[in-house]
Amino acid sequence: MIYTYRFHNRYSTKRSEIRNEHDQVTGYVQRTYSNPLMKVLDFLLEGIVFADYRVTDRAGNLRVEAKQVRTFFKRRQYMLHYEQEDGTRTSIPIIDKKRFGLEEKTGFELEGRSYELHKPVIDWGTITLQGTTIAEWKTTLTLPPKAQFRLADPSHEAHVLLLLGIFHTYLHSK
Repeated sequence: MIYTYRFHNRYSTKRSEIRNEHDQVTGYVQRTYSNPLMKVLDFLLEGIVFADYRVTDRAGNLRVEAKQVRTFFKRRQYMLHYEQEDGTRTSIPIIDKKRFGLEEKTGFELEGRSYELHKPVIDWGTITLQGTTIAEWKTTLTLPPKAQFRLADPSHEAHVLLLLGIFHTYLHSK
């Protein structure tokens, strides 16, 4: 299943509709700020300090809340709070694992399994589980900018908004 959504500018708090391949809204992604001063500071610092997002389902229920861990001495990191449809709430830390180079690389744990996110410079970003691709994500270079998300493994359908939220938070906010 393929999902798409439009990017707004880096500082916009307008929510973007996540649409599936049948053009149905399946959720929303939105940048958030805890107060107006944070938004002004983010604008002055070119959007590199405050990268918080919310992903909601089509009914408006919060599914993923991503908060950037703000520290100047450590690598880029985020804390995602994920609420499944059954009400189970999980916290998922995501920490930058790349040493040098242009590609992006990180990992995270979900339900006792280790996943890895890898994004080469030009190709699709992937989330893999034991070497098998679970999901893919890329942005378009055309205007208006859009993101495309492909769920490669239907057994992860219940976590589609989480996987999309991880890609968006980690790759769009850099």
